[in-house]
Amino acid sequence: MFENSLIDLDKKTKRGLRWWLMPVALIIHLVAGGALLFAQYWNVPPVEEPPINVVFVNTAPPPPPPPPPPPPPASAPKPVEVPKEVPHIQPTEPVQPVQVPEKVPPPSNNPPADAGVEGGVEGGVAGGVVGGVVGGVVGGVVGGTPGGVVGGQDEAPLRVGGDVSRPEIITQVKPVYTELARRARVTGTVIVEAIIDQQGNVTNVRVLKGQPMGLDKAAVDAVQRWKFKPAMLAGKPVKVYYVLTVNFQVQ
Repeated sequence: MFENSLIDLDKKTKRGLRWWLMPVALIIHLVAGGALLFAQYWNVPPVEEPPINVVFVNTAPPPPPPPPPPPPPASAPKPVEVPKEVPHIQPTEPVQPVQVPEKVPPPSNNPPADAGVEGGVEGGVAGGVVGGVVGGVVGGVVGGTPGGVVGGQDEAPLRVGGDVSRPEIITQVKPVYTELARRARVTGTVIVEAIIDQQGNVTNVRVLKGQPMGLDKAAVDAVQRWKFKPAMLAGKPVKVYYVLTVNFQVQ
C-alpha cells in the first residue's frame, strides 16, 4: 500500500511539472528570438552616401557686337549756278514814250534807299559808320568785340564767396498772399535763385523750391522789386548769383 502511494505521488509530481514546463519554454524561446532580432537591428552597418559628381562647364564668351553701319556716301555738292549778266545796251537813239504822263515828278535830292555812301562797303547796313565791319551792330564801336554789348562789356555772373562780397538788401517788398492760398491756409517757404546786377537790381529769377496756389508767382513778383547794394570784387560792383527765400505764414 505504501508503494502504491509513492507511485501515485510520483505520477502527480510528473503531471505538475508538465503543466508549467511548456509556457516557460515558450517564453524562453520568445525572449531569445527577440534578443536575436534586436541584436541584428543594431548591428546593421551604416550606408555610405553616394559621391556627388560636380561638373564645371565653361560657357563660350558672347560674340562681339556687330560693326556699325558704314556712313552714307557723301553726296556731291550741287553746282552753284552763277546768274548770267545781261549786258546793258545803251540806246543810240532817243525813244519816245508810248504814253505821256500828266505830271512829271520833281527831281529829288535824297539818294535812293539802296544807294551807297562814298567810302562805304558793299553789303553794309544803312546808318553804319564808314570803316565799320560788315555784319556789325548799329551803334557799335569800330574795333569792338563781336557779340559785345553796345556801350560796355557784359561780364558773366559770379558766385558769392572768397573775394566776392555778399550783396546787402536795401529795399524788401513783402509778397502778396493769394486769396486761394489764404483760404486753404497754405504755409511754407519759396526758394528762388536770381542775379543781382551791378546796380543792385534783381534779374533772371527762377524758382528752386515752390509752393502751390500761386505762391510761386507771388514770390517772384515780390523779389523782382527788391533792391540790393551790389556785390563787390576788388572795389568794383559785379553781377552775382544769389539765393533768396520768401516765407508765407497765415496770420
